[in-house]
Amino acid sequence: MMQTVSSKEWDLTALADDERRARLLNAPSPRELIEAVVKDAEHSASQGKVWLRWEPAIDPAAPPELARLWAQIPVAEGVFDQLFNGYSGYRAQYYLSPSDGLIFNRAIVDGLIPAVKEAYAITPLAVPFDLLEQSVREAHSKIWIFKDQDAFDEAPENILNPPRWVANQATRGRRIPLPAHLSIDLKGTFINPMTGKPWVHEYKLDRAEDLYAKGFA
Repeated sequence: MMQTVSSKEWDLTALADDERRARLLNAPSPRELIEAVVKDAEHSASQGKVWLRWEPAIDPAAPPELARLWAQIPVAEGVFDQLFNGYSGYRAQYYLSPSDGLIFNRAIVDGLIPAVKEAYAITPLAVPFDLLEQSVREAHSKIWIFKDQDAFDEAPENILNPPRWVANQATRGRRIPLPAHLSIDLKGTFINPMTGKPWVHEYKLDRAEDLYAKGFA
C-alpha cells in the first residue's frame, strides 16, 4: 500500500504561501493523486495538447537504431504541484524509499498510456503505436518535470527541507518548482525497433537512489 511522508518530516515551514503549503500538506492519497494525473492527462490528450515524439538516442555509448517515446503532458496547476512537491507525490515516494518511488512511477507511467494512445490517434507518428507502447512499458520508463533544470533553478531555494535532503546538502531537490508550462515529461525506455531489446545507460541506473538521497536526479 502506498504511503505518505509525515507532514512534520515533509518540512515546508519556509514556504510563506500558506495556501500553497496547505495544498502540499493536504494532498490526496498517492492512489487518488495518480487518478487525478491520469484524468488531467486524458483531458489534455482529448484537446490535442499532448505532444509526442519518437526520439532517437544521441548518447555516444548507445547502440545504433535506438529510440523511445517522449511525451509532454499538460496537467492542472494543483495536480502538478501536489504530484512533484506534495507529501504524497512523486518525490515524496522516493523520499520514503527508492522502491516506493519506483512503484509510484510505474503506476503513473502505465496510467498515462491511454492518454498517449489518444494523442497518437489525433496526431500519429511515423512509427506504429505498438512501438510507443512497448517503449513506455519497459522497466526504465519514467515521468519527470518538463525542462526540469530551468524549472528547479527558477524556484526559490531551501523551501522544502526534509531531514535527509538537508543532511545531504541537496540544492535543487529542496526547491518546489511550479513552472508556467505545468507539463509532465514522460520518457519511455530506449528500445531497438527491430529486436525490441531495451537499453539504458549505466549512470541512469542510480536515479531512484539519487531521488531518495537528494530529491533531484
